[in-house]
Amino acid sequence: MPQRSYQDIHDWLFDRLRRTSGKYVTYNHKVSTHIGTGTTALHAYLNVINNVPEFKADGLTLVPGNVLASFNVEQLLGAIFDDYKSRGWTIYYA
Repeated sequence: MPQRSYQDIHDWLFDRLRRTSGKYVTYNHKVSTHIGTGTTALHAYLNVINNVPEFKADGLTLVPGNVLASFNVEQLLGAIFDDYKSRGWTIYYA
């Protein structure tokens, strides 16, 4: 069974959001704070996340139904974890 650390996933997501917006990222920030508002921005950004090299190598496939425009960063992180778990990955905390 494949494994990935919580910290790796966290760091990849937070780094991508920080590079997108130039802003410090926290769990309670709305995702729209970093990517802009609206479902079009969100749907386009899911493609960006799916194509982060580390996520792409792991086969991440976020789709619009997994993530809502109202999500905060913590909820987005949870959607990523759910994707990993649905594909049989173990998320471990180190």
